[in-house]
Amino acid sequence: MFASNLLLLLAIILPLASLLLALRPAWQQAYRYCLPVLPLPALLAGLTLGPGASLELPGLLLGGLWGLDELRQVFLVLTATLWLAAGAFAVGYLKVHYLRRFCVFWALTLAGNLGLVMALDTASFYSFFALMTFAGYGLVVHEGTGEANHAGRVYLAMAVVGEMAILSGLLMAAQQAGSGLLADLPAAVAEADRRWLIMFLLLAGFGVKAGLPLLHFWLPLAHPVAPTPASAVLSGAMIKAGLLGWLVTLPFGEVSLPGWGNALVILGAVGSLGGAVLGVRQRRPKTVLAYSSISQMGLMTLMVGAALANAEYAAPLFAVMALYVLHHGLAKGSLFLSTAMALPFSRSGQWLVWLLIALPGLSLAGLPFTSGAASKLAMKELLKPDSLEFAMAPYLPMLMSAGAVATMVLVWRFLWVQRADARVGGNPAFMWLGWAMATAASLVLFWWLPWHPAVPEKAWLATMVHEAWSLFWPILAATVIAALAWRSVKQR
Repeated sequence: MFASNLLLLLAIILPLASLLLALRPAWQQAYRYCLPVLPLPALLAGLTLGPGASLELPGLLLGGLWGLDELRQVFLVLTATLWLAAGAFAVGYLKVHYLRRFCVFWALTLAGNLGLVMALDTASFYSFFALMTFAGYGLVVHEGTGEANHAGRVYLAMAVVGEMAILSGLLMAAQQAGSGLLADLPAAVAEADRRWLIMFLLLAGFGVKAGLPLLHFWLPLAHPVAPTPASAVLSGAMIKAGLLGWLVTLPFGEVSLPGWGNALVILGAVGSLGGAVLGVRQRRPKTVLAYSSISQMGLMTLMVGAALANAEYAAPLFAVMALYVLHHGLAKGSLFLSTAMALPFSRSGQWLVWLLIALPGLSLAGLPFTSGAASKLAMKELLKPDSLEFAMAPYLPMLMSAGAVATMVLVWRFLWVQRADARVGGNPAFMWLGWAMATAASLVLFWWLPWHPAVPEKAWLATMVHEAWSLFWPILAATVIAALAWRSVKQR
């Protein structure tokens, strides 16, 4: 009990305590080397503490309660792993200019991101969410360019609107529940007289962070201008906070809401396909990846809509969404870090680096025998039209296939613009280390963790072999589309 409480407490205290290193300019180099250490307690908590671990803090705000359940455990492992890899990368990436300022905002954003994942009470959850959001502004504008400042203004304006909606929705839900615990909110929202208003506020507020269509405008502006390690955590971990907000506050499993489910499926489809259409027109690697994140969050929104429409499918869909979040966050973090990597001088080394860059992208598209394939098969198994009862259910297979094609088209576009943007040279050792950690985690961690991605009653390897063609044909179709587009451009 003491060890688990200590880990949960250190997960937040260590990043906040590191701010003491910012008090003196002479300590900023030491602060730089502390960045990879800050998420370690949270990672240990996620890997060693089982669901049910909790820490009561009666003197905190209205009485704090932090802990883990099965959903939060997956989110915590993803968040801590990605911040660890990006922190190691940042040690080699950062210049002395504005170093101390970057470290301060990095630590504050990290504390908020980890805290909201572990928060079980409403006050702690909102406080950490707001800390992450507003401290993240400092990472977006870090470079101080005109483009960064413009992106920061858009980010901040939308963040304020989102936070106001979240706070209003949480206060209304908590008043209805008569409780400050997040676990009591879904049932209270389901029974509320103004359920539609509470749900609208929570969907819109968290939708700003999750990149929901019409609320996504900050994302393709902020991600490209932020320092590369910040871009990795913005896209890989922080936008998932919006999804987590939906999952812990909306009335999943309490009542079936086909109207809301249909609306979210439509929004998810627009995000998935619209993000791809806009992404293939971009010329900068990080901007392509930003639109790819919008597209992938659209697929996750499809699952959120299905879970809202059919209450009995909420619990299994939560498990699939958690696996999808883990897969996407690690893969996208690796891809963002790769945008700052210089290729080695040797031709054989360049081929190896390109292969390692491409693999997480191919995993996003669902390449057989990758974490992306496992996530997509689990998603496909649950979202069978004959199992669901709402208007958009018959269209889910088509939308998922179209999303897979769109993802692969974006992967090809990213590799193309990354090739044009690539340079040859050396990288600091910590940049190699951070990128290698993110890439290895993307390819291996999903399989090593004790959450089995397959449908329990089926043999996993046999399922993957049996469904290989359904996974491979969207990749093949996207490759044909990309080849035709390349040929058309070349002939101009």
